[in-house]
Amino acid sequence: MDVKPISCHHSQTNGSSCSKCPINQIENLEVKLDEDSDGDVIVTKPDEDVKCIPVTPYEPSTSPETTSEPEPIVTKPLVDPPSWTMRLITSDRFSVPMAIEYLHTINDKPCLSYLGKRLFDLSASEIDFFLPQLIFMYVNKIDAASVTHAYIETRHTNNAHFTILCTWLLDCFIPPINSATRIPNHAFMLRGMLKSEIDKCEEAINLIADKKPPNVLSTLSLENLKETDWLAKKSSGENVVIGNGYGYDKKNQNEISVARELSSKELLNCEQKFIERLMQIGRKLMVIHIGDTKQEKMTALKIELQMLNGMLPAPVWIPFSNDHTILNICFNDSSVLNSKDKVPYILFVEVLRKQSNYQEEISVCRLESLEKQQEGRKCSPNKRIKMYHDVTDPSAAVFAESWNDKKDRIRACSDYGGYKEWDLIPVIVKYGDDLSQESFAQQVLQIFKDLWTEEGVPLYLRPYKIVCVGPDSGLVEPVLDTLSLHQIKRHLTRIFRENGNVATPTLRHHFEDMFGPPGSEAYVNAQKNFIQSTAAYSLVSYFLQLKDRHNGNILLDLEGHLIHIDYGFLLSSSPRNLGFETAPFKLTTELIDVMGGIDSDMFLYYKSLLLRGLMAARKHHRRIVSLAEIMSTGSKMQCFRAGAETVRALEARFHVSSTDEQLQHLVDTLVDGSRDSYTTRFYDSFQYYTNGIH
Repeated sequence: MDVKPISCHHSQTNGSSCSKCPINQIENLEVKLDEDSDGDVIVTKPDEDVKCIPVTPYEPSTSPETTSEPEPIVTKPLVDPPSWTMRLITSDRFSVPMAIEYLHTINDKPCLSYLGKRLFDLSASEIDFFLPQLIFMYVNKIDAASVTHAYIETRHTNNAHFTILCTWLLDCFIPPINSATRIPNHAFMLRGMLKSEIDKCEEAINLIADKKPPNVLSTLSLENLKETDWLAKKSSGENVVIGNGYGYDKKNQNEISVARELSSKELLNCEQKFIERLMQIGRKLMVIHIGDTKQEKMTALKIELQMLNGMLPAPVWIPFSNDHTILNICFNDSSVLNSKDKVPYILFVEVLRKQSNYQEEISVCRLESLEKQQEGRKCSPNKRIKMYHDVTDPSAAVFAESWNDKKDRIRACSDYGGYKEWDLIPVIVKYGDDLSQESFAQQVLQIFKDLWTEEGVPLYLRPYKIVCVGPDSGLVEPVLDTLSLHQIKRHLTRIFRENGNVATPTLRHHFEDMFGPPGSEAYVNAQKNFIQSTAAYSLVSYFLQLKDRHNGNILLDLEGHLIHIDYGFLLSSSPRNLGFETAPFKLTTELIDVMGGIDSDMFLYYKSLLLRGLMAARKHHRRIVSLAEIMSTGSKMQCFRAGAETVRALEARFHVSSTDEQLQHLVDTLVDGSRDSYTTRFYDSFQYYTNGIH
């Protein structure tokens, strides 16, 4: 076989190796001239096996030679793009309700960490609304506690009101030491840090009190709140302190003079002592005076409040807000309230409204002299509005006077009534009741009210403020200028019997008596208010499964609004856990008569409001369900005794997947199931024969 040296047709100089042909880069190779069937060249080496190397034919380039630009280098980012959750947290659309929900649901540590920092950018007042959820998660979820601790500590350093609320909530949510529940150490540490400031401040005020005369701030710091040391009169000094170092000059009543500025720690101590004393009064009435008559309890209450009043004015406030300072307690207007087992009481305090920041200096001047303002004003007998209170009952008589008349009467007789910033605040003190569930219910009512306002649905709700001071005590805002349906029906029954009428009075008689004949402008307006409020509370009763809806827990105000109070039984709980009230909500025949009957246009308006309110609530259902999810985890509230099933049932009542036609059918079903329900009538009868509630 003929063998030739390797050669190629590429241009070469000086016999150099071809850079384009891979074959010529192999030295001492010999190629057979024969080709195999596939067109491969058979290459052989001495004493080696034959190998086949595929050859690609060379095609010379016909395009002119050009220098091409290098392609841009694409580098992979070293950091992954932020997640959708992180993008939401950093966006301008992020809100406080979202922050509270994500603190409970997020498990990603970077997102949680940034969420804790994001709290500083959100509205402090909105966060304060969700403070029970924030503290509850701090106690029960260690991840949430680690990222929110910095926020709580920062606000604690310069806000006594925030600190005192956190302290009370920790007392409510931390399990008792003798319970079987595991006690979270981090929650104990936070409570210890907050309360240590009170102890330090107490020592500092004691030191000041030893070095100053008895007519200065130290005597008004409520440090000497001991029954044996009290004087049932105010300090006899020329100046008394009424706020953040601001004194009232008894000789020159033209302005409020500036004393010295109080620190947040001193304010915290004063407030703590004042509220503790109010709770001690409630405990004494319930324990020591439990066997006394109502009049004896009233006398004991007024004596206790009169002694406490001797320490005022002082830098203390009613913790519904911190925009005021208490000047005086109107102990003669206070009253013990009706209760089967406990002894709650109501008091009215004169306050001076001011800026919310206690550290800012303010100048409060009188508009006119007290003599000119009181000229022509007399402490006349109380003007009675057209309300059906039994004035022989002290608990009812305290509400018989309209709120505006009460304020005018007390201001006219007050030493502080000439100030523009003067105001009167009512408060109910409860001892022996856990108000955490009631507080949760009022939060939900406020959210319902807000979302219906956002969606333009004309439904009326009247939430009231509640502050839990401990696991068994708290403060409640009273709903003034109202009558219970029980009071209305009892009064009408007495009037009917006195006139020889044996018929059973109804709520419509009250409307005609209060607002005039049907068809009049006042009556139609009151009827419209009645329908809008009844529809709102019907939906709330359905969503929250409210129980114990007797006529003593349903109020009517002076404009015709129906208002429900006492949310002790909702969701999973019912009186004695019997679950007897099976109707979705209370809709008796006399309520329908006020609307004009089931065939009236106003009753159709009521049903249309139910549908619109249901559709709006469905749209924002996560705002309600997320609160229940947070508070149900490890909660001691009776309404969550069924656990996660309670939350699932609540979410199911929003009917998120239903069509509009299905919701319309649902409204018809709810109304038919509630209208004149047998269980509702039976429960009202039970309350009448056992507790005398009409």
